[in-house]
Amino acid sequence: MRRLNLLLAIRQLQRHRGFTLLNILGLTLGLTTFFLIILYVVDELNYDRYNMNVQRIYRINTDLKIGDHISYMADAAPPVAGILRDNYPEVQSVVRIFPQYGSRFKKGNDLIEEKHIAVADADLFKIFTLPMITGNPATALQNPNSVVISETTAKKYFNSTDVVGRTLLDIDEDSTTLTVTGVIRDMPAQSSFHFDFFRASRGSWLDTSKFILYSLYPISTFVMLKPGANATTLQKKLAGFMPAWDPKYDKKDTSFYLHLGLIPLAGIHLHSNRTDELGPNGSIQNIYIFSAIAAFVLLLAAINFMNLATARSTGRSREVGVRKVLGSPRSALIGQFLSESFLMTFIATTLAIVLTVLLLPSFNRLADKSLTFDGATLAWLLPSTLLIIVAVGLLAGLYPAFFLSAFRPVDVLKAQPAKGRRADILRNSLVVFQFTVSLFLIISTLMVYRQLHFIQNKDLGFDRSHLLVINQVNYLDDPETYKKKALQYAGVRSATLSGFLPTNDHRWHNFGSLRGGDGNSIETQLWVVDPDYIPTLQMKMLQGRSLSADFGTDSAAIVLNETAARIYGIAKNPLNHIISFPFFGGRRAFHVIGIVKDFNFTSLRDNVTPLAMVVNHEYEKPDELVLRVQSDHLTAILDRLKSEWASLAPHTPFSFSFMNSDFDALYRTEQRMGEISILFSALAIAIACLGLFGLAAYAAERRTKEIGIRKVLGASVSSILGLLSLDFLRLIAISVLVAMPLAWLALRSWLDNFAYRTDISGWLFALGAVLLLVIAMATTLFQSMRAAVSNPIDTLRNE
Repeated sequence: MRRLNLLLAIRQLQRHRGFTLLNILGLTLGLTTFFLIILYVVDELNYDRYNMNVQRIYRINTDLKIGDHISYMADAAPPVAGILRDNYPEVQSVVRIFPQYGSRFKKGNDLIEEKHIAVADADLFKIFTLPMITGNPATALQNPNSVVISETTAKKYFNSTDVVGRTLLDIDEDSTTLTVTGVIRDMPAQSSFHFDFFRASRGSWLDTSKFILYSLYPISTFVMLKPGANATTLQKKLAGFMPAWDPKYDKKDTSFYLHLGLIPLAGIHLHSNRTDELGPNGSIQNIYIFSAIAAFVLLLAAINFMNLATARSTGRSREVGVRKVLGSPRSALIGQFLSESFLMTFIATTLAIVLTVLLLPSFNRLADKSLTFDGATLAWLLPSTLLIIVAVGLLAGLYPAFFLSAFRPVDVLKAQPAKGRRADILRNSLVVFQFTVSLFLIISTLMVYRQLHFIQNKDLGFDRSHLLVINQVNYLDDPETYKKKALQYAGVRSATLSGFLPTNDHRWHNFGSLRGGDGNSIETQLWVVDPDYIPTLQMKMLQGRSLSADFGTDSAAIVLNETAARIYGIAKNPLNHIISFPFFGGRRAFHVIGIVKDFNFTSLRDNVTPLAMVVNHEYEKPDELVLRVQSDHLTAILDRLKSEWASLAPHTPFSFSFMNSDFDALYRTEQRMGEISILFSALAIAIACLGLFGLAAYAAERRTKEIGIRKVLGASVSSILGLLSLDFLRLIAISVLVAMPLAWLALRSWLDNFAYRTDISGWLFALGAVLLLVIAMATTLFQSMRAAVSNPIDTLRNE
C-alpha cells in the first residue's frame, strides 16, 4: 500500500507540474531560511559551552551606586577573588583575568604588536577547558614572567608548537623577557573572550599592588563551584559580602552601595551588556527575533501548501469520488494525500540542504560567523531534519488530506460543486496570516534602517568627518615631534595627541570628589588629552574656555561635559570649582575652566555619562595622533606620514584608520541585523507571493465560466480585473489592520534599547502597506489579466 501511495503521489506531482513547482519552491525557500537561521541561533546559544564545567562556572559582577548613578560592571575588585576562595565553601577555584591594551614583541628585527593579551591567575586552566598542546596546565602560570600562548602565536614566532622554555621579549613592559610555559589550542570562536597570550599574574602589578574592596579595575573574576554546590546559596551570601568584609560599609546608606552578583558563564554572551566585558556580546533579543522569523517563514511555506491543495479541491473531487465508488476507504485516500505531502517535503528539504551549503559562505560573511557543517553540527542537524520532514509534511498535508478525503461521491459525480465554504474561510484566514507576517517584516525592516540612518547622521557633539587616526604613536620616541611635522604638511588643518577617542575603547573609569560638596565620589570618565583636542574634534564649548598651551596653570585645569557639570551639581555656575581624582598613584585637584557640549563616546544605546578632560602627558604617552585633513590632499599626506614613520620606527608597521569608519564599526551589529532582516523579510515575502500566485491562478480557473458570461454581457477587461482583485484587496486590508498595531508594539519595545532613537512615524506604516499592496497586486496581475483577456468562446463552447 505504501509503495502504491508513493507511485500515485509521483504520478500526481508529475501531472500537475505547476502546482508541484510552486509548492516545492516555496518549501525549499522556507526550509533554507529556517536552516540558516537555526545554524545562527544554535551557534549563538552554544557560546562558552565548550568548557567541560560550564554549568559550574560563574562570573562575579559589581553594581555600584553613587548618588543617583548606578554603574553595572563586569568587574570585581582584585581582593574579592582571594576572599571567595578562602572563605566560601561553595567555591572550588577562582581566576582573575585582566586584558591588556597591547604590547609589542620582538621577532628578529621586527616589532609585532599583539592586542589579545591578558594577565591571568594560575587557576585559569582548572576552570576553563583550554587544551594544552605542550606544557603542564597545573604549573604553567605559577611563576612570574611565565606566558602561555596560542597555537597560531607559537607558529608565528617559532614556526613550531614545541616551544616550552623558549622566550619572548615584551618591548613595552620594560623589555621584559617572558618564558613560554605552555601552548594551547586556538580558542574556539564560540567563546566570550579571545586571547593569544596569557601572562602569569604572579609578580605582576595585579599581584604586588595593594587593593581595597573599592578598587575597581577592568578585571574579570570567574569562580568554579564545587560539584553539588548551589549557586543560589552563594548569591545570597554575596548580598552580605560588603558588610561582612568592610566594617565601615554602611548598608543603610541608600545613596551608596556596592553589590556583588553572579552570572553563569553560559549566559554572558547573550544576557550581559556591562561595562568592561572581555569581548563583544550578542543579544538574546536578536535570538528571539530570528527564531520567530524562522518559525514564521517555515509556517508560511506550509500554509502555501495547504492553501494550494484545498484550492485545487474542485479539480480533484472527481478523483476522490471515483476512488470511493470503487471501494477505496477514507484512510487510503488520506494516506495518498499525505504521501504527496511527505514526498514534496522530502524533495524540498533535500534541495534546501544543498542550497544552505551553497549559501553558507555568503551568509557567514553577512553575519560575521564561521558556521560549518562539521560533525558536531551534523549530529543534531540530521535528526532535526528528519523531524522537520515529518512535522512539515504533517502540518502541510494533514488538513488537505482530511478535507479532500471527506468529499461525498454522490455530490462530486453529479458535478455538484464541493461544499468548500469552511475551506474558503480557512484559506482566507491563512492568506491573512501570510500578509500580516509579510507586512510586519516590511515595517520592521524599514524601521531598523530608519534607526540606523538616525544613528549615522545624529549630531554626536563632534565632527568625525575628515579625521585621520594614526595608531600606535606611543611606540615613537617623541610623538609630539611627529605631530609637529604632520602639521607642516599641506592639507593638515589641525592635530591632537590622545589615547582617548570617542570611537575607540580606551577608557579610564575614575571617581571625582567636588570640594565643598556632599563628600560622595562620582564615577567619571577621566580622559588625558592635549590642548588641541577639543578644537581638532570640533567640539562645542558652552561655558568658559578649552584647555590651552598658553596657560601654564592648565596642567591643573579640567574641562567637564554637560552631564558631569549637572551630576556634580555645578551646572549653573561651574567655573573655578575644584574636583579631585585619583591620578597616577596620588590624588590631584583640578580647577574647572570650561564646559563642553555633551558628545557621544559610547553606543547610542546608552546615555552620555560624566566625563572630564585634563592635560597631562608626563605620565604616559598618547596612543593616537588625530589629524583633521582636507580630502584632496589625503594621498600625499598619507605618503609623507608613512615615510616619516619608516624613519622613526622602521620595525613597527604604520597603521591608520578614519574616524568615520571607526564609528560605523561601533554599529556593525545593528547594520548586520538590518541586512539579515532585509534578506529574511524578502524571502518571507517571496514565499507568500508564490502562494498568492498559485491562489490567483486557481481563483481565475474556478471563475472561468463566470468571466466568460460577463464578457459576453459586455464587461470590460478593467472591470474583470477589479472583480478578481477585490477578494485579495479585502484580505490585504484585514492584514494591514492586524499587522500595524503588532508592529508598533514590537518596534517600540526594540527602540527602548536605544537611549537615542528616532520616532515611529505613521508614514512608515503607510509605506509598508503600499509596498505590500504593490507586491500582492503585481503577483496576481498576470493571472488576472490572463483570465480577463481570454476568449469567452473557448470557455463557453461546451455550455
